Amino acid sequence: MGRIVVGVDESTAAAEAVRWAVRERHLRGGTLTAVLAWSFLGQHDGTSDDAFRPDYTEADAASALRAIIARAVADEAETIEQRVICDLPARALLEASEDADLLVVGARGLGGFRGMLLGSVSQQCAHHSKVPVAIVRESRPAEAGSSERIVVAVDGSPTSQRALEWALDEARTRHAALDVVHAWQPAIVPLVVPVTPVVDYPYLERDARRLVADQLARADLHGLVAPPEPLVVDDTPARAILDAAGSASLVVVGSRGRGGFAGLLLGSVSQHVVHHAPCPVVVIPSAEPA
Repeated sequence: MGRIVVGVDESTAAAEAVRWAVRERHLRGGTLTAVLAWSFLGQHDGTSDDAFRPDYTEADAASALRAIIARAVADEAETIEQRVICDLPARALLEASEDADLLVVGARGLGGFRGMLLGSVSQQCAHHSKVPVAIVRESRPAEAGSSERIVVAVDGSPTSQRALEWALDEARTRHAALDVVHAWQPAIVPLVVPVTPVVDYPYLERDARRLVADQLARADLHGLVAPPEPLVVDDTPARAILDAAGSASLVVVGSRGRGGFAGLLLGSVSQHVVHHAPCPVVVIPSAEPA
């Protein structure tokens, strides 16, 4: 991992994103840049104070960013590059991360993200970023003696293969177990004549397992603490991923795919997972134009 960019504001979610980004930088090496977007109407003072200042400048934004970083990760503040950008939050983060390896944002925020839930800044970043985006919500304390577990969703698409490769690399770095989830369901076709369709469930399940095996065969499985665990289930993709994510440390999904995710862009399966997963989610961008 060469460079990580993290979006910052005064929210608790942003502070958690900074702490998560610092841990990721320690695991992978490289540099970390914290970005605060500001404007005349989007001011920051490092606290939750909403007072408007007609004389607000870039220096004030820089001072606010220093205070936010010091409060979030006091011991690491001097190791983090800090940038303030006069622009809308999503556009500032997307431009600042164009040459990065990972963009990290909080699931929701205040300040530059004021009043916005996922579907605004976080969703714009996940939908439009050319690099992987980690969307971080407040972490759950790990159980004593428990090991890390990563969940990745696959569906046979090139984007999900990229997601699998990213998750494998992360599993090696974290010494974590990896679950590979694929959801399948028989297609529902409207019938003119009311008859009961014959569905070969065993064949569909075997086909789904072959799909996962083929994707794993194309991946580098060396250096893992354990072989990846395929989870092939008869369910909707989002529900299958969220069920598997119950005790996971991280979920990795492609921004769009085919098969289990046929025809879906972020805003469907990926958005549903990001909205509801109980842990951070990394969205891997498609190699194709959106």
